[in-house]
Amino acid sequence: MIINGKNKILGRMCTEVAKKLLNEEKVVVVNARNIVISGSREKIFKKYDLKAEKKGKGNPSKNPELKRLPDAIVKRTVRGMLPRTPRGVTALKRLKVFIDVPEEHSKEKLETTERPHILHITLEELSLHLGAKLKKI
Repeated sequence: MIINGKNKILGRMCTEVAKKLLNEEKVVVVNARNIVISGSREKIFKKYDLKAEKKGKGNPSKNPELKRLPDAIVKRTVRGMLPRTPRGVTALKRLKVFIDVPEEHSKEKLETTERPHILHITLEELSLHLGAKLKKI
């Protein structure tokens, strides 16, 4: 199943993806850079900046690293919605996330939704704020 992430809210889309993965379906998410996070720009940036600043007491090279690219953020969000069992691990292996539409899926018709009428930012804006080096379209 192919899901077009353009103008979809991150959390709601990821719950749908997690349910499909647990039902043993293969899921491909395209247009990850256009997925939307609802909320004000300042609050979202502040939340992710605090996550990026977290450090442990021990060796700094062993600290968890915050995902910066849109496809990694989506995959990490879905991972948090799956169970921490072997079933969840195998379900996550059935997920593929792409920043844009790859050549192999460009011929297929993708549904798009309207941009939500709420405060929001895209994953592309968040990734650029976190320091990711994305290619502009």
